[in-house]
Amino acid sequence: MILRLQQTHVDLLRNHANDVHPVEAVALLFGDLPQNEAVVKTVTVVANRLGSVVKFEVDPEIVVSAFMDAEKQGYEFIGLFHSHPAPAVPSAVDLKSMKLWGDAIWLILSTTDGELGAYQLTDGNLEKVTVITK
Repeated sequence: MILRLQQTHVDLLRNHANDVHPVEAVALLFGDLPQNEAVVKTVTVVANRLGSVVKFEVDPEIVVSAFMDAEKQGYEFIGLFHSHPAPAVPSAVDLKSMKLWGDAIWLILSTTDGELGAYQLTDGNLEKVTVITK
């Protein structure tokens, strides 16, 4: 799987993570899903209502609203973004939550080294997703 983002999306996500640091930043990713690719067209930055440095939660009403807005634009749900004060790999908490989100891509930004990592849980297997930014 390939995740394609525009540099403006990456900048938005990095700025959001910097703004809320040390709390985990959160965003929803929407766009197009051609075969074996996920092309981000819009990013919806959302608040981490837990205010936690190790996990996140989004208000369900905000999630529903974001999904409805994306549907009106003809976009599909691609996945979730969040930041970690650690390497850009899913934590044990993330792995449990990933099971609830189907084949959504999880894009993670490490606030310690600035690296981006993307992962997808497919049939119980964690797979690394290639991130391409232009």
